[in-house]
Amino acid sequence: MSKNILVLLLIFLVVLLLYHPVFGVYFSQDDFFHFRASQTDGSLSSFIKLFGFPTFEERGYAFYRPVSREGFYNLYYLLFGLNAVPFRLMSFLIHFINISLVFSFMERLFKKRAISLFTAFFFGITAANVGVLYYGAGGIETSGVTMFFLLSLLFFWKYLEGEGNKFKTLSFIAFLFALGSHELGAITPIVLSGLIFIRQQSFVKATKLAIHELWSFFAVLLGYLYLDVVRIGFLQKEEQYRIVLSIKKVLNSFGWYTAWALGVPEMLVDYVRPGLKLNPSLMRYWGEYFKIIFPAFIISAAALVGSIVYLFFNQNEKLRDKKFWFLVIWFPFSLFPVILLPFHKYTHYLVPALPAFWGAVGFVGFSAYWQAKKRYPRSSTVLLSGLILILIVLSVTAARLGSSTYWAVSHGRIAEGLLNDIKSMYPQLPKGAIVYFKNDPNYPFIAEEWGGTSKQASLVLIGSAALQLLYKDSSIQVFYEDLGGVPKDFSKNKVYSLVARLQ
Repeated sequence: MSKNILVLLLIFLVVLLLYHPVFGVYFSQDDFFHFRASQTDGSLSSFIKLFGFPTFEERGYAFYRPVSREGFYNLYYLLFGLNAVPFRLMSFLIHFINISLVFSFMERLFKKRAISLFTAFFFGITAANVGVLYYGAGGIETSGVTMFFLLSLLFFWKYLEGEGNKFKTLSFIAFLFALGSHELGAITPIVLSGLIFIRQQSFVKATKLAIHELWSFFAVLLGYLYLDVVRIGFLQKEEQYRIVLSIKKVLNSFGWYTAWALGVPEMLVDYVRPGLKLNPSLMRYWGEYFKIIFPAFIISAAALVGSIVYLFFNQNEKLRDKKFWFLVIWFPFSLFPVILLPFHKYTHYLVPALPAFWGAVGFVGFSAYWQAKKRYPRSSTVLLSGLILILIVLSVTAARLGSSTYWAVSHGRIAEGLLNDIKSMYPQLPKGAIVYFKNDPNYPFIAEEWGGTSKQASLVLIGSAALQLLYKDSSIQVFYEDLGGVPKDFSKNKVYSLVARLQ
């Protein structure tokens, strides 16, 4: 036990060293939106109402996420205001908890310490975590749902191993928290069913047992789907949330999520043209990283395919292992809530699927190694070490690239600079003040779509949201030059203007 704790602490240290630039990233966009959406009149009853099911028309936004969104942001703002450092600490804390839960689950599943540590380590460092840790709002939601999802799995596994009915109850409670964190939690009963199937020899018996043990989970899931999809609903006109029932689109999305899970940077999706042709401008952003990431990805993928082929011809019973197929099926099922949204693909949605991905990779890699070691002890050790090394190089390189190129980094820097500017210029604002952001005349023209600096300011500050939170005044109104400026019927004497300078 003490050895495991020591190794996990070492993994935490590596993750912290790799992703420490996160502490310098400020809030932006969705963070401000979530903070404002979570505000109440301060009473307990209004806080409890955050966990209700208001319709889209009543509140203006979709999805039921009161645990990781309304509830979390309400309490956070009450305690820390717009100080981003505690938020980043919490993100790392949840990530560390998830690493520990991944290790514990894989240890129970395979009873192989090497596979458990391999899975926990790469779950912790993979470049998919750039989206999880740098994108505050999305990351806290998907990390949170993963934590409750993994707890539900662990508790249910303990129940199946005969450790007491209390663990089934705890599994159900964790499932409820997962549903309240993000819609990705909806896959929990399906994955729990998989745990029953890998422990039973008879498919019919496993099916009956799953129905008997999990009917309450599925009943709650059906009620949740009705309330989230039908009662709350969403804006049909939003292109990014348009469901596309196309096998080609699904396979394309699945391919991207698989590549991202292995360590490819998220931004690559924006630079791949039809026919897998790269946009040359990618080189401007990647520079020398390009020479490392692509070879590392190709070598890693080839090594994993080679390991599967080797097992197929030398120990194919390993490829028939139920535990392996449990992970293989878990991975795509965890993506099901987002896989039909081809215009809304992001790496932070991968978190609940990453334990399955890296567990399967570890199982294949070590199984091939243990089989080859019988005949080629030295060569097999060199090959396994090489695979682990190249996977580390891929994740570390892509993570370092993300620390400077990921969109949340630049948006957070802009938002922090703008708020510092206005707070410096106007330490206090009267109740219901009108703020006007003008374009910076010295800022170079980039594109018509990009607009001037005031348009960019409106995006990162989410209209009036950030300033209302900064001054703790929901009556503040904010206008931007690129968005029409201040209405003519407003008195110019009451307008507090400043130039939107992008840091």
